Amino acid sequence: MKRPAQIVTLLLMLSATALAAQSPGATPEEALATARELAAVHRYHDALLILEPLVTDDLRNEISWEITAEAGRAAFHQGQYRKADTFFRRVVQARPIVVEPALYLEATSYLLGDHRQAFSIFEAILRSGARDLYLAVTLPGEKRFLAEGEVQDLLKKYAIPLTVQPASATIQGVRLGQQRTEISSGLGVLAAPTKTSTLVARAGPLLTWIFSFDDDDLLTEIVLDADHLHRYTPYTLDLAGGISWTSTPLSCIQLLGQANTTSTTDDDALIMTWVFPTTYLDLVFSRPASSAEEVATLEMIRMYRRPPQGQPGE
Repeated sequence: MKRPAQIVTLLLMLSATALAAQSPGATPEEALATARELAAVHRYHDALLILEPLVTDDLRNEISWEITAEAGRAAFHQGQYRKADTFFRRVVQARPIVVEPALYLEATSYLLGDHRQAFSIFEAILRSGARDLYLAVTLPGEKRFLAEGEVQDLLKKYAIPLTVQPASATIQGVRLGQQRTEISSGLGVLAAPTKTSTLVARAGPLLTWIFSFDDDDLLTEIVLDADHLHRYTPYTLDLAGGISWTSTPLSCIQLLGQANTTSTTDDDALIMTWVFPTTYLDLVFSRPASSAEEVATLEMIRMYRRPPQGQPGE
């Protein structure tokens, strides 16, 4: 963690660099680099001051396109949605296949009241098969956006079933005991540059899947973050013919039978464990924060290999 004096020094350096970038001798590339450094520490106002004079209508040149896109982001995070919308319309028109500016345009459209365009862009993202909806959901304001009936209809239309089959030790076709090299790239799992004990998938900055391997590179455990998958991906849970992201402990018992064991964590989460021939299945529920809340919330699904009969841990 940076100490206060170090932070002040960093800000002074950025201010000096910003002044240099605004000087007549600064190149567009230098100005863009400085603006990105400022944006990285949330100094969007200063970034926009540098970039806006360099914005042009002709975005055929790559650096001009990058400057306009970065200016749009800075304006957006300053709350200048009308200005951001103008920039992003030009950027998306010039390069419609680049996803992130389209997501910002979805957000500005929604925030400025053009819901038809916002929902149209959101549908195009879903139709493309995108698994990561973090920016698409959070940029326009997660709570309000997800409350829209049309958004929910689109999520249902393009939903991707996430099938969990503990009896066969598989999740979405990935089987416990499988070699790391066989794990499907279609799940969006990030391959590490060097051998590690885990592989992960994310939605934005948030973990959604964790795959753990033993010393022989065999898959031993899969953990799903139910909350993140529910909110920021198109996946719908398909477990035991009816368990969903919003299921309660009681509804899980009705479909899976009585849990073999139950326990609680230090933060009062409820862990329900079912035993299958070759696997254990944990469903982890957070306790209601107050008595006013009606039910516990499914937070995590964990499936892991069961030791062979007679081995330690059995």
